[in-house]
Amino acid sequence: MRPAAQQTTSELPFRLKFILGFSIGLILAASLAGGYWLRQAWRQLPAVDHLNQYSPALPLRIYSSEGILLAEYGEERRQFLPIEKIPLVMRQALLAIEDARFYEHGAVDFTGLLRATLANLGSGRQGQGASTISMQVARSFFLTREKTLQRKLNEILLSYKLEQRYSKDKLLELYMNQIYLGERSYGFAAASNIYFDKPLEQISVAEAAMLAGLPKAPSAYNPVANPQRAATRQHYILQRMLELGYIKPEAYQQAMEEKLILNPSRNSSVQEAAYAVEEARQLVMQLYQERAYTMGLDVTTTIQMAPQLAADKQLRSGLLDAQGRRGYRGPEAQLGTSAHKHANSTLNKLLLPYPDSGEILAALVTEVSPKQIKAVLRNGRVLQIGAIDPRIAGGWAKLPASGKRMISVGSVIRTYRDSSERWLLSQAPEMEGALISVDAKTGDILALAGGFDFFRNPFNHALQAYRQPGSSFKPFVYSAALEKGYFPGTMVDDTQRVLLPQDTGARSWRPRNFGDNYEGFITVRRGLMRSKNLVAVSLMQASGAAYVQEFATQFSFLPERNPVSLPLALGAGAVTPLQLAQSYAVFANGGYAQAPRLIKEIRDRSGQVLFADSARKNPGKKVVSARNAYIMDSMLQDVVKAGTGHGAKVLARGDTAGKTGTSNNAYDAWFAGYSSGVVSVVWLGYDQPKSLGNTTGGVAALPIWSRYMQVAVKDRNEYWQEEPAGLSVVDGDYVYSEYLMGSCVADSYPFIHSKLTCQAGGSSDLTLEKEALNAAQEREQILKLFSS
Repeated sequence: MRPAAQQTTSELPFRLKFILGFSIGLILAASLAGGYWLRQAWRQLPAVDHLNQYSPALPLRIYSSEGILLAEYGEERRQFLPIEKIPLVMRQALLAIEDARFYEHGAVDFTGLLRATLANLGSGRQGQGASTISMQVARSFFLTREKTLQRKLNEILLSYKLEQRYSKDKLLELYMNQIYLGERSYGFAAASNIYFDKPLEQISVAEAAMLAGLPKAPSAYNPVANPQRAATRQHYILQRMLELGYIKPEAYQQAMEEKLILNPSRNSSVQEAAYAVEEARQLVMQLYQERAYTMGLDVTTTIQMAPQLAADKQLRSGLLDAQGRRGYRGPEAQLGTSAHKHANSTLNKLLLPYPDSGEILAALVTEVSPKQIKAVLRNGRVLQIGAIDPRIAGGWAKLPASGKRMISVGSVIRTYRDSSERWLLSQAPEMEGALISVDAKTGDILALAGGFDFFRNPFNHALQAYRQPGSSFKPFVYSAALEKGYFPGTMVDDTQRVLLPQDTGARSWRPRNFGDNYEGFITVRRGLMRSKNLVAVSLMQASGAAYVQEFATQFSFLPERNPVSLPLALGAGAVTPLQLAQSYAVFANGGYAQAPRLIKEIRDRSGQVLFADSARKNPGKKVVSARNAYIMDSMLQDVVKAGTGHGAKVLARGDTAGKTGTSNNAYDAWFAGYSSGVVSVVWLGYDQPKSLGNTTGGVAALPIWSRYMQVAVKDRNEYWQEEPAGLSVVDGDYVYSEYLMGSCVADSYPFIHSKLTCQAGGSSDLTLEKEALNAAQEREQILKLFSS
């Protein structure tokens, strides 16, 4: 029997062999299992070939006619840029902080992985990551952000698969266009526009470093929400760029000292022309439905920025002026005497129901004295209102000492800062308005302001509000009368009279002139100049109410909203500002009705044209003859030269023409007119109709129109229609030439006297023009036959 020591010694090699063999077997088994798992995991990885035709969801963008971005719609703000168009400084800034050895290592940077692991072990927490750009592309396109081993292994495998299929440049391109960077922006091109309001191609070194700091935590390093943290990270990135040799010391120093200017409108999807933009958006949605927000559509509108900005400004100013003339309504609310003592965050919540409107800001009163009001804005800024606002009758100092109009501590008021940097008392208007401007020949909508503030009231009054046009409808009665044998020199009795039921088809009616001013027999031209109601009613009665109504609907008015009746002569129907602008354009362009146009063109991001409105190549539908339009143009010019529209003479343009309008009980105030090929209409009124008070279209609407038109026609030449054939002059005024031969309507009404001897049953001018055209065509055919 062997000693125990010898037995133990002899068994040791056997055990070692067993352990070694078992370990090798385990390793082999684990390797086989791991290899099998890797094989299965690789086979289950998603396909990556489609990234070669990467097509991200691109937002809908709406532009002015000059190419200025007006609005952007879509859950993601994105602009795809190929790698060759991404500035080198932007790529270097990103690589400096995210993956400096990207072009040197493979899919996984093992050196960086080891460094990050040691650093995390040393700190006892996960502070550093080691994800390469390729791994981040894999995560961004195919995986979730959950922190599990399985997800991390899939990320590594996918990064290898991506590097097998794509170049480093392509992977960097995908990353820089896909990554989320805050403020709903995806990709660095979109972020540059949103944060700095400039294309990525124009970015500075300092701006590039700021953007490069966003991918790690877009909210934490947002330069708006956390400027200090964002600046600290930006400085670190600039230091890394210097260390890596991407920038020189002088460029580093300059970038460190550069003061970044952030885009003030970065959070707004709609920047300008809100009413026009919303109308364009709805039209695009009708064409493409929900796909419109992801197809990358670029929509070019007919809106011109200078007129549009003037329209918004002048309509707002005019509404504030009109409201101010009606006196101060008092504070909007009373929040209590201790409300102003709350912190700024609570103050902002208190004022949340009273949103700011442009330059008109909500404020909470903190102190009231005979000489001034102290108040605080929602951002905590304290201000003093020590001057009387000239737009508010009497100013705040003369308000009642008690009652709901009294301003006291805790009152919610409105204030604005004037050009002298003074804070003045103001108020948001209760009344609304609209301004629409179109090109007379093309129908292009040049400017559209549908109300005081789109974000307070999105209802588009310019396109949707049907209101009584008042006297602004009269020119269409006069135009119809020309076709019935009446002309500018015809004498009409401007004396008050009663229209019996057999005349009105209903009850008796006694039409009255504004101010009860009557002149006896006057010419048709003077009747329009002075906006005489009796003249318009007489012409409609003589021409036939049904005929005038049918004639007027050829312009753009809806017959169901403008039914046959004699009060229609005074604008008792209903029209929209756009319809009125379309209709006045007929007189401005020589007799053609052109459909309005807001969208010129729709392209995709590649530049391919998907939609183009080519209908503007023709002059439109012929509504009245050139003679009719010419005479109406001359009479409407006289309205401006010596009539109710004389306020428009401030344009100092001889071709200016237009007409005021005030509906029953002054519920609506209008001015419609044109100059230099631009037709514009202004309307003011309350959404729930009530009197505007002692005002007219000439007082309330015309000043807005005039101030706007000074901008709209600034770079245009005056437009004069050539006198068409078939006109003669009798006693200094125009008449259709055939009327001299006795083919006009004979006088059969005691309130109308013609200077011409007429025969009943005159031909309409359009019929005569058509006959003349046919005769000319016949002559042309005969000449061709002889010449052949």
